[in-house]
Amino acid sequence: MSSEFEDTQLKKGSGEKTEKKAKNRYQHQELSAFCLQVALLLEAAIPLDEGLAIMAEDAGEQWEKDMLLFMAEGVELGDPFYQVLEDTKAFPPYVVKMAKLGQSTGTMDQMMLSLAEYYEKEFFLMRNIKNALTYPIIMVFMLLAVLFVLFAKVMPIFEDVYSQLGAEISPAARSAIQFGGIFSGVALAAGAVLVVICGGVWVFAKMGHRISFVEKLVAWTKRRSRIALAVANRRFTSVLALTLRSGLELEKGLELAGELVENQAVEEKIGTCRQQLGEGQSYYAAMKATGLFSGFHIQMIKTGTRSGHLDRVMEDISQDYEQQADGAIDGVISRFEPTMVAVLAVAVGLVLLSVMLPLVGVLSTIG
Repeated sequence: MSSEFEDTQLKKGSGEKTEKKAKNRYQHQELSAFCLQVALLLEAAIPLDEGLAIMAEDAGEQWEKDMLLFMAEGVELGDPFYQVLEDTKAFPPYVVKMAKLGQSTGTMDQMMLSLAEYYEKEFFLMRNIKNALTYPIIMVFMLLAVLFVLFAKVMPIFEDVYSQLGAEISPAARSAIQFGGIFSGVALAAGAVLVVICGGVWVFAKMGHRISFVEKLVAWTKRRSRIALAVANRRFTSVLALTLRSGLELEKGLELAGELVENQAVEEKIGTCRQQLGEGQSYYAAMKATGLFSGFHIQMIKTGTRSGHLDRVMEDISQDYEQQADGAIDGVISRFEPTMVAVLAVAVGLVLLSVMLPLVGVLSTIG
């Protein structure tokens, strides 16, 4: 792949640095691996410019190799690491801000290690959600395809055979077969159109275009989905635990967490909490008033606030919400499978009855 960086020249002290704007971005798994490698370099006391150059040698893509070499050049010229991250345009603002915080507090190695753990959890969580969506969609299409073939292709053959034998399928069975064929065919067509629309929306989103209707629909879904709320709360508590552990002020941590939850309902509650903290309320009272957490979690927050271990409490709550999200995903799948089996069993049963009853009549006539 050719280089996907656009170069411009900037003067940096006595040297010259090339600023490059990335068209590619790291995904969650790649971010986790990158942060982990940087943390290991810092723990081993290897200069970042040398470490980044070593990482560039094993880069799988040309754009990644160019970016890492660009970062090594910037660090060698004396630029702060967080500034180099921001200049690449390949890293989320959260990584840049946390790297800046780690550099200012002297905890860069711990910060990068925590970021690696955070993005690793994000990767597995998003993968589980994608699998939970993909599996039912594939199963629905397969079920509709099977039903369409049975009702629209197989049953007419039996009906012709019975008419030649002097028997016929009952009017109720014929109506059910016709309805099943029409319904499955329309559902398949509608599903195909929906897939095309979703693909178009995805392409538009990748190109940077925004569709207001889709954004409103996604926001409405996130407000009401147990999975989305659990994911948002997990992100909120995980980010807050990380910022508190690094020594960032609670209000700043809330602001940063609010930018990452990607859920309007949770964002509004975080905003309410920040407002109450600004009015002099304690963190425990502000959290309790917003309704973000259950009674048990509120008690944990109260204990953590008094004991000075709020970061540890937030990490425990984050793990609890992660389990809730996984449980909600498993619950959707576990309810979906028996539903699909029941629908298929009823459809196959109707087909068998429609085939066997006229056949019994023919056999009795012959006997």
